[in-house]
Amino acid sequence: MRGDDLRYDLEITLEEAVKGTTKDIKIHTLAPCETCHGTGAEAGSKVETCPHCHGSGRLRRQQGFFVTEQPCHFCHGSGKKIEKPCKACHGDGRVNKLKNLSVKIPGGVDTGNQLRLSGEGAAGENGAPAGDLYVVIHVKNTIFLNATVAIFIARCRLVSLWQRLVVKLKCQR
Repeated sequence: MRGDDLRYDLEITLEEAVKGTTKDIKIHTLAPCETCHGTGAEAGSKVETCPHCHGSGRLRRQQGFFVTEQPCHFCHGSGKKIEKPCKACHGDGRVNKLKNLSVKIPGGVDTGNQLRLSGEGAAGENGAPAGDLYVVIHVKNTIFLNATVAIFIARCRLVSLWQRLVVKLKCQR
């Protein structure tokens, strides 16, 4: 079964949103177990078909005209029985891991935009493909205005993306 999709909220400045940037992020995710290579079985261990569900991963029970179906509680829906589960992942084939990624953010993004990183989500069960990582962009409100007012004279500091200006304003009556 394919791994879960993950979401990461990333806050960037207005300048980064306009010009584009690259950000390094860290996410906690399920990664394939390096000991068993995602199989869930210890080296040299046999993986057999579950004798209870016969490999379907589901148990069916008929009561009159009604048929109920539920995941097999012996193999947890995998349809397989591992002779010796991997000690590192306890037979799941996945372990918790802190993953470092570099995310390229194109210029012109805005708050609420999503970037999809295919295959960077949680690892799938028993070697199945990983899910996707969705990076949700949040642009910081970075408008600065600092004004000092004396008798009829105002001094304002204006900040733009490309330059910083100090402007003196005189009020005449």
